Amino acid sequence: MTNIKVLYVEDEPGAREMLMRLLKRRIRDVKVAKNGQEAFEYFTEFQPDIVITDIKMPVLNGLELIRRIRESDEHVQIIITTAYDDNDFFIRAIEYGVNHFILKPIDHEKFLQSLQHSIYQRQLERELQKQKQYTRTIIDFQENLICILNAERLLDCNLSFQRFFGQERIEQLRAGRAHVCDYFVTEPGYFYVKGEKRWLRPLIDRTIPFFKVKMMCKDGEEHVFLLKATSFPDESESYLIVFTDITALEEESKRNEFLATKDPLTKTFNRLKFDEFFTREIRRAKRYKQPFSIILFDIDHFKKVNDTYGHDVGDIVLMRMCEAISNRLRDCDIFARWGGEEFIILAPATSRVGAYRLAESLRRLVETVHFPKVGHITCSFGVCEYEQGMTKEQMVKRADEALYEAKRGGRNRVIVSECIYRGEVGNS
Repeated sequence: MTNIKVLYVEDEPGAREMLMRLLKRRIRDVKVAKNGQEAFEYFTEFQPDIVITDIKMPVLNGLELIRRIRESDEHVQIIITTAYDDNDFFIRAIEYGVNHFILKPIDHEKFLQSLQHSIYQRQLERELQKQKQYTRTIIDFQENLICILNAERLLDCNLSFQRFFGQERIEQLRAGRAHVCDYFVTEPGYFYVKGEKRWLRPLIDRTIPFFKVKMMCKDGEEHVFLLKATSFPDESESYLIVFTDITALEEESKRNEFLATKDPLTKTFNRLKFDEFFTREIRRAKRYKQPFSIILFDIDHFKKVNDTYGHDVGDIVLMRMCEAISNRLRDCDIFARWGGEEFIILAPATSRVGAYRLAESLRRLVETVHFPKVGHITCSFGVCEYEQGMTKEQMVKRADEALYEAKRGGRNRVIVSECIYRGEVGNS
């Protein structure tokens, strides 16, 4: 006995009784109908795997029954038992997707062969459907976003992909954007090609291992993904794309980079990172003979601020002062905390005259800023321009000497080192 369900339709009692005995010895679940209309009603609720039907029947003939069945189910196996021997009938039956023809009087051996073939076909389809469901469950279970592209347009995707964009149906995603890459956010450091064909070729050819892309989810949050792809065998225009969410790793990386390069309090560069920029600028100045300058400054009487108002207030002064100065500087200027209340600025392509003007504008700016509890503060500045042959240490020493002179001269002023370098640093 097999678990296949069969619907048998026959209006002649004798023929019906004979074939029923044959069926029940092999099929556990058999429904019998006496005409086409009754058969279609049974079909709707019974959902058989195989339909065996006569053609010439009252109320609703077999061809019309088959036509209606095929409109609702393309996979059910259909076996016709008929005394017809007409080419037009066979052509129409083939058009309706009939699987087997058994001429009356029925040859039991041929009938059982057709029945066994239909049973095998349905079992095969069931197994295939089960495998598809397993595969779909596995794919939908993945947290990674997975999609299939055909000619670089969306063909299919998993639930994670749909939920990320807040779409319950894939048709909505297909209608939303022409290409998957149209969902990518344009931002430096991330891959982006809007609507351009063949953008996956570098991934498929392994010329690059992966793309790092940024996409916006339904809630407006931006997520970062590593994108990997492969093509399907014998289908050069079909691709499997996997998006692995690395947003948390990306944020952690940025935090680590920030901690490695920035002062946590003032958000300016730290001394180690500034030294990298400083080294690079000296090399550039040596090669291209371009000027640059550094500005060293600190807050006047800052110890008094800490002693009077406490270090928390002192920290607020440092933060607000650095914020005001950062907004005044050019994008190319490098601003770093040198230590305590002392800061340094590297001004590329800037002579001592330009650096003096910049320092003077910063000095006046700091005077105008109002700080809670403290009121106003002032800063003293020392400026040094690079001259061929000078080292970083020598430049900082010259700027520090100029700063010391500004302190000694009454504070709240800018002093420029005027020394011409001759192998040894002289007096300011």
